[in-house]
Amino acid sequence: AEATAAATEAVTETTVSQNETEESLVLGEYKGLTHTKVKDEVTSGEVEAHIHSLATQYPPRKTDRLAKEGDTANIDYEGKMDDVAFEGGTAYAHDLELGSGEFIEGFEEAVIGMMPGEEKDIPLTFPEDYYQESLAGKDVVFRVKLNYVTNLDEVEINDELAQRVTYKKDATLEQLRNETREKMEINAEVYYYLESAAELLTQIVENSEVTVDSELAEERVDEFRNQYTAQAMLYGMDYKTFLSAFMNTTPEQAEADVVNSMKEEMVMNEIIKLENIQATDQQKQAVARMNGCDDPEHLAERYGEEQAEKMYGMYAGTYFLIENAAK
Repeated sequence: AEATAAATEAVTETTVSQNETEESLVLGEYKGLTHTKVKDEVTSGEVEAHIHSLATQYPPRKTDRLAKEGDTANIDYEGKMDDVAFEGGTAYAHDLELGSGEFIEGFEEAVIGMMPGEEKDIPLTFPEDYYQESLAGKDVVFRVKLNYVTNLDEVEINDELAQRVTYKKDATLEQLRNETREKMEINAEVYYYLESAAELLTQIVENSEVTVDSELAEERVDEFRNQYTAQAMLYGMDYKTFLSAFMNTTPEQAEADVVNSMKEEMVMNEIIKLENIQATDQQKQAVARMNGCDDPEHLAERYGEEQAEKMYGMYAGTYFLIENAAK
């Protein structure tokens, strides 16, 4: 019996040692690699195209002329039947395209010709076949106030546009152009950095012998699974369906990616240590702006000093790999 117990214990210990692996790394080649990504240069034409797009999103609000068909009227309204407000008949700051037929017949026609700031009562009758039975065929009165009108035909590219977009009374069109270019350049930098990092780190992991700590890997996968299971529940989905719908992946692939990201982190940390890579002030500023922060101090406040340092290291390490890639 003792011999059997001892044998069982030995088998158990062997099984545990096989299932639990410790972190190990034999770093492969990481210089002279190839990558296909090229940083996009932001052109003046692209900046102007974006400014024109903003102009359609922020048309001028007109308060000095009558509303006409084709305008978008910003209105407050309250509908009453027998002097009692009915459900769904009240709204504030509602944008209504005049002539769209969004409201029942007679409503939009009555708003046409109103002056911003004007209020008036609009008596109407709901259609007999109206989907809401309690209102079908009923006489009602809408109290309507016109706040302002907009029309894309009246869009202009000027300082007033910059002020509407930035909500700054003293903003200028030139400032808006500069801010737009800066944001577009940051987006181009983010794309180039992320795509290049993914391409180069994939090669380094393939060139290396990388084993992650099995317990830590299991912990990270569990965290990922729990996080997205909880998010899936908010949408009334299960974990698998959510990953497919929102991330275009499977649980198996997503969880394998979690482990692979650990391998990439291991090889990058080793390269940073071997090459004594330190992020420059310029690189730290770039990381801050890429993450929506004004400066490194702001980044540290948002993410914490430790996480900020990891972000700096990853960025500087990636550019070390890019600079030492095959030309």
